[in-house]
Amino acid sequence: MRQPLVSVIVPVYQCRDTVGGALESVFAQSLPAEQVEVIAVDDGSTDGGGELLDELARTHDRLTVLHQPNSGGAGAPRNRGLELASGTFVFFLDADDRLAPEALERMTAMAERNGTDVVLGKQVGTGGRKSPKVFARSIERTHVLDPDCDLFGRMSMAALQLFRRSLVEGAGLRFTEGLVAHEDQLFTAGAYLNAGGVSVLADYDCYYWAAREDGSSATQGAGAPPADLYAIIAQAMRQVADHTEPGETRDRLNRRYLRLEVFGRLDRLYLDSSPDDQKITLAGCRELLEEWYTPAQQELALPLHRVIAHCVLHDLDDELVEVLRFRRSGTRPRLHLEDGRAYVKYPFFRDPAVRIPDACFASPKPLAVRPTLARLAWDDGALMVGGTVLVQDVDEESPAVRLLLTDGDGARRPVECETVPSAPVDDGVEVSFTAALGPRTAPLRNGGWTVQIEVSLSGHVRTLPLVKPRDLPLPRAALAGARLLRPRQERDGGPLALEIGGALTSADFRDVEVGWGPGRRVRVQADAPPVLGDGPAMSVVLHHADDGTTIRAVLEAAPDDPSRMRADLSLAGARPGRWRARFAVDGVGDPVPVRLPAEGGGVLGPVTASLVPPRRVHVKMDRRTATVHVTAPLASLARRTWRRLLPGGGTKPRS
Repeated sequence: MRQPLVSVIVPVYQCRDTVGGALESVFAQSLPAEQVEVIAVDDGSTDGGGELLDELARTHDRLTVLHQPNSGGAGAPRNRGLELASGTFVFFLDADDRLAPEALERMTAMAERNGTDVVLGKQVGTGGRKSPKVFARSIERTHVLDPDCDLFGRMSMAALQLFRRSLVEGAGLRFTEGLVAHEDQLFTAGAYLNAGGVSVLADYDCYYWAAREDGSSATQGAGAPPADLYAIIAQAMRQVADHTEPGETRDRLNRRYLRLEVFGRLDRLYLDSSPDDQKITLAGCRELLEEWYTPAQQELALPLHRVIAHCVLHDLDDELVEVLRFRRSGTRPRLHLEDGRAYVKYPFFRDPAVRIPDACFASPKPLAVRPTLARLAWDDGALMVGGTVLVQDVDEESPAVRLLLTDGDGARRPVECETVPSAPVDDGVEVSFTAALGPRTAPLRNGGWTVQIEVSLSGHVRTLPLVKPRDLPLPRAALAGARLLRPRQERDGGPLALEIGGALTSADFRDVEVGWGPGRRVRVQADAPPVLGDGPAMSVVLHHADDGTTIRAVLEAAPDDPSRMRADLSLAGARPGRWRARFAVDGVGDPVPVRLPAEGGGVLGPVTASLVPPRRVHVKMDRRTATVHVTAPLASLARRTWRRLLPGGGTKPRS
């Protein structure tokens, strides 16, 4: 018989309701049937699962069934399956889970393509079960000993993966027997350490990891007894040491065991354990910490973990309980700031009776600062910027706040803020700030300036982009002397910026209206850009299309609505032709077209603008520009009469 490509090993115990679906997912694989060998090991089931396996074996010649007395965990049946396996690869499938149809084909192809010994296929939790978060992207080939590989610390040690069988046999890998959990710790870690290479298949859901309704899955139970667990973890950490030299790589790999099996289990389980289990747990944790909690591990550990480690190593059992109770209460610890350092105030911080070193409480994280922009408006010659700054987890003093303007060349201009401390808040210290941005508050050259906020407190300085909330309107451009100031935000979530010295656009004149004013003048009204202080004069200018002759009228505040600007243009005596309307600002760029809103348009007139000389006017309006058309009625009449008097009725003879 030809050697199968992959042997699927399924340990079965009290899984009659689910094992059929698990096996059917193997029988339905996209690989040819002769390439898949299935070995199901009944570990003394009493729910009829063994009989169901025998029935399935009679209809599936690639299924081999073994029966054995209950061994107390999945380790022994998996080892029995390994003894019979003949495939190039082996895959371990739990009897309450299932495979996606192309899982084995894709994983074996990835292993063969890259020459790797382990393939971690994407696992998906179902029924509320959580799955490992290591599948952000596929990785064709890596190794846990590579300096840039973080797989060992992020993956699950569950053996629900594809392994090259020559690796398993060559390294002598087997599962720990007689345990309901952690039986695969040494097997999986040993495979990763001994592998020639590892692949991660993240772009296809390979494995559906189920939660059983009654919670009876082995990996959903209470886990191994503390004495057995810490014996396994001690072996696992020594296994890492066997494959590494003292230093960064060893510390990086063993950090997962300290984080999950020492600090994690103390945090989650210690308070609810029996006194005997607590005693065993403390002894096991102390032994691991004494051997593997190096100075580098201490430096990278969380402050909570450092405090826990100190309590364990110095027999501070009562203090450990109080720290864990504080943690379980959900109370967020405050920070103590001092000389540029931050300390997390867990219980016993600077307690002279306990004397836990400050280094245990030291936080390497920067201050958590959350600025909120609430005001952007032109006022008194500047852009007024206001909001609040929250410094999280601090309650001792108020921060200093200022804005920093930075241009593309790296020039920085600080702008001091006025601050007002608010009443205490649950999250920390909050202050309100106000600042004025503009040429009078900081010497700013023309160009774009990004706005940042700098927060200082007890030697800590955080500089962050100042971001406009989506629901806060962005002020329009304004005129300050002969310069245009335009607030900008390039994208949602991007920093606020201030452009200085840019050009006007038609959009800077809003709600444009064109109509007739008194004396049969053309009236142009608009919401013009705000003027900060003594700004330049603004006008409406008509440019003759042929010779560039201009007619100008100053934009002035409308008496009935000071917020709008108005200009009345007299066309008495204007020469005939097309006159294009533009807004002009003295000293600020080129004139821009007078454009009507999208819903505007049409024709105004004609009206008689003057009798001497006779002039008639109509205004054509569209979204491009407003154009004034001037005609001379007597000249038009003379041309029409002359054409009628010409031979042929005014038609030119053909040449």
